[in-house]
Amino acid sequence: ESLDMCARENEFKNIWFALCYFHAAVAERRKFGPQGWNRSYPFNTGDLTISINVLYNYLDANLKVPYDDLRYLFGEIMYGGHITDDWDRRLCRIYLEEFIKPEMMEGELFLAPGFPLPGNMDYNSYHQLILKISASLCLYGKPWYFYHAPA
Repeated sequence: ESLDMCARENEFKNIWFALCYFHAAVAERRKFGPQGWNRSYPFNTGDLTISINVLYNYLDANLKVPYDDLRYLFGEIMYGGHITDDWDRRLCRIYLEEFIKPEMMEGELFLAPGFPLPGNMDYNSYHQLILKISASLCLYGKPWYFYHAPA
């Protein structure tokens, strides 16, 4: 339902998908203990839900996409509100700088090597894309998902 709530569909869906990818990345890093985050943080789907609501409100209120404002709100308040370590805060900020930027509207953004931002799709198409990507991953095949080939 959240995919269809904004009149600025292209901007909303691109940033929404990048925000979901960001959420998955920060949540996944917890599995790696101190190699993922220096401290344990309680990131949860509530952070993502609130960030999507903020995204909607900011797109609705601004003619241009306020990338800097959105990155600040997501990285320093929504997710950053949990973060107490300076290095972890820096990592969170860098993730957002890479995932949410003007190039995403021009089809020039890759969230990871070989994984372009999919663009404007309906819910079922996003779901099928995620299933396809998930099925193609193997334990040692994609180092950009934290796995390394055995030595």
